[in-house]
Amino acid sequence: MTKVEWVIFDKDGTIIEMDSLWIAWAKNLYANLTENSDLGICFSLQTFLKNIGVNDNGTTIDPTSPLAIGSIQEAETIVAFLLYQQGIPWSKGVTLARAASNLATSQQENSKVQALPGIRNLLITLKNKGMKLGVITADQTARAKSHLQQLELLALFEFVLGSDQATSSKPFPDLAYVAKEQFQVSLEKAVMIGDSNADMLFAKNAGMCFSIGIIPKATYPKDYLPDATTIIEAYDESVLTMLIERE
Repeated sequence: MTKVEWVIFDKDGTIIEMDSLWIAWAKNLYANLTENSDLGICFSLQTFLKNIGVNDNGTTIDPTSPLAIGSIQEAETIVAFLLYQQGIPWSKGVTLARAASNLATSQQENSKVQALPGIRNLLITLKNKGMKLGVITADQTARAKSHLQQLELLALFEFVLGSDQATSSKPFPDLAYVAKEQFQVSLEKAVMIGDSNADMLFAKNAGMCFSIGIIPKATYPKDYLPDATTIIEAYDESVLTMLIERE
């Protein structure tokens, strides 16, 4: 078997808790749109959240949805389409969606993020064992670095790449090629850990040696990562065995 040299992590839902962060962002985006009285938006907050990927309970995100997998730019496109359905010209809708999105992002600059249980110990152990670590996320690079810095994890990574660093984000392999070129990542000796099937397909498309999908124990159904090499429910000793003892 191939010896693992690099472990590449997704960020949201893999390193940090995703639901509270991105649901709040989506709600702020909607508020920023509706505060513009000239738009005449007819869709409700609940309709908007459902279209972008928030479950009916309003507190969790569908792991197969645009909000869970897509980039901020892709979310903006969805918003622009919803506005277009309301009779707003596409060019104006794109401009309004971008402005509301940028404001929603700035409104979260001081938001506290929470690390997933066990991730800190896993990262430190892997680093001590000589592994090289990286982050490839659909979020923007500066925002991703800010979140990791807030958790005091940024220094553990060789690099952080967001969707703004390539033409196409996951599942397309563009960001993996950027990592290979800029940081000498041996993709054939790299493993991807993520919480969406886009992460798993990204690993396949980039030629990584295997992928690990994380689906928390309480999350059901558990069939949304069909392209993962293996599934875990938590960061425990089994993950270290997969990564360090793989010969």
